[in-house]
Amino acid sequence: MNRACFVLMMLAWSTAAAAVQVKVSGAVAHPGHTELSDPARLSDAAIAAQPLPQAYMKGAAWLRPGLLATQQRLKAGVLFDLASLQQRALAGDDQALAASSAALRSWISSLPVTGRESPALLDPRAVEVNAPENHLLAAGDELFYPLRPDGIRVVGAVQQPCTLPLVPLQDARLYLGACPLGDAADRDSIYVIEPDGRVFVQGMALWNRSEAQALAPGAVIYVPLRESAARKVDATMNSDIAAFLATQVLPGPEAP
Repeated sequence: MNRACFVLMMLAWSTAAAAVQVKVSGAVAHPGHTELSDPARLSDAAIAAQPLPQAYMKGAAWLRPGLLATQQRLKAGVLFDLASLQQRALAGDDQALAASSAALRSWISSLPVTGRESPALLDPRAVEVNAPENHLLAAGDELFYPLRPDGIRVVGAVQQPCTLPLVPLQDARLYLGACPLGDAADRDSIYVIEPDGRVFVQGMALWNRSEAQALAPGAVIYVPLRESAARKVDATMNSDIAAFLATQVLPGPEAP
């Protein structure tokens, strides 16, 4: 190999090594895989994607392969705890708790492990000028921009999961009037999962009542299983369930 060929080969290798390939999907002008100069940041991928005007920024998701293993362990732990709770409930002839544990376990088992990093600022211009939020990207990362949903969901220890229309400024607790609690529900608190993946606990009882919490479109209310029973299996069972639900992404287009 002569010197000129060697130099060209090294230059080509150097260029390839200095690129980070990421994927953008959803409501964007340029979906698909794109190569960015290394180091690449969130703003680089967001600007390259060109989110459409109808993209819902509050629900945009940063999906990271590096988080998949951690979230897989979280899911496995939740499923194990729910199975254990179901067995304890059956042994104690608590049919309502056994049924709710089984139904929740079946549903969570069907949910994907996404690798979502929450929260993440993914508005192209906003993150470009916000250095602390403009994180470095790694090969295989994905940005997903959903459409704005019309309502909120209530899941968990309810008689039936509900999708309800959003009522502007309405307190999260008031949605439960249209989605009745099941007999296995905890009556003291609910978990509010915002579209950006943030999770809040909202007290409902007289002793722990929180301030009113208005919801954003696409928020999820997780009604926890009775804490007195869940705590005997794992003290963090309900918070772990809420944490895993926070890793999910909003519907498409072309949702991961």
